[in-house]
Parts: sequence; structure tokens; C-alpha cells
Amino acid sequence: MKLHTRLNCVLLMAGFVCSIEAFAYNDDKDKELCRNPKVQEFTLPEYQEPDKKEAAPETEFSFVVSGWANPKQIKLFTKDNKIPFTVQSTETFHKVKAKLLPEFTGKTVRINARIPALLGCYTTIGWLIKVADKPMVLEAPKPTEIEVLPNVAPAPSSATPEPMLNPQ
Repeated sequence: MKLHTRLNCVLLMAGFVCSIEAFAYNDDKDKELCRNPKVQEFTLPEYQEPDKKEAAPETEFSFVVSGWANPKQIKLFTKDNKIPFTVQSTETFHKVKAKLLPEFTGKTVRINARIPALLGCYTTIGWLIKVADKPMVLEAPKPTEIEVLPNVAPAPSSATPEPMLNPQ
């Protein structure tokens, strides 16, 4: 009887383990159906070593998002602020346009975008931007000084010019 009880116990455990694996099965077909939106052509200079490029205060910027993104659910924000934006859509892409907020002047901010696809998945992306303290002014080149020589006639040459030979 003990052997029979042990055998039943082992079979019961084996059945239990198999049923757990069956319930743990996850169909990845949903993940295959949804493509994450792609983001390209961000127009502000990103703040990175060693260049440390800055953007002028209140500069307009844009980026392009793939056509399978849902333009009505795009979010553009920083840690503390929502950034207002517009979307221009075509059949193949969406162009998101915005402007750096005045409160970003003189600060380093991370602009974040959350871009959902039409089928539910999404892309999140961010750019680190250093905003200058004041508007950037392009310096005009300084005029170069030209030395003006007095009007002096060239000294007469004592040599007579040699006649040119006509080679043939």
C-alpha cells in the first residue's frame, strides 16, 4: 500500500508541475502586432561632452514620428512642465513642433516624449538640452585694418624691354 500511495503522490506532483507550466505560457503574438513608433530629426542640439552645445531661449524645435504613431495621444514634457505642441500629419509621418518655454532659460532640461502607437505599444525618448542664459547673438566679424600706402609713382626702370621673339 505504501508503494501505491507514493506512486500516487509522485503522479499528483508531476501533474501539478505540468499544469503550472501550462498556465505560465504567454503568447507573444500581441507583441509582434504592435510596432513601436520611431522618432527622428530632432532639431535642437543635445547637450553632451565635449561640445556642450546650447540652445537659444524660446527656440522652436521639432521632430518627426513614424506614421503608425497615434498623434492624438503624444505627450511632450519635462520633469515639471507640460510642453505645448502642434502636430502636422501626413500619410507616412507626423511632425511635432514646439517651443522652449521661457522658464527653461539658463537651465539644463530633459525634454521627454511619450509616443503611443495606434495598436497600444509606445516609445519613450528624451533629449538633454542646455538653454542659454540670454539670446545668442552672432558676432559680426571685426573689420580688418588695411594699410594705406602713400601714392608713390614707381621708379623708372633703366632697362629697356627685350623684344619678344615669335617662335614658329
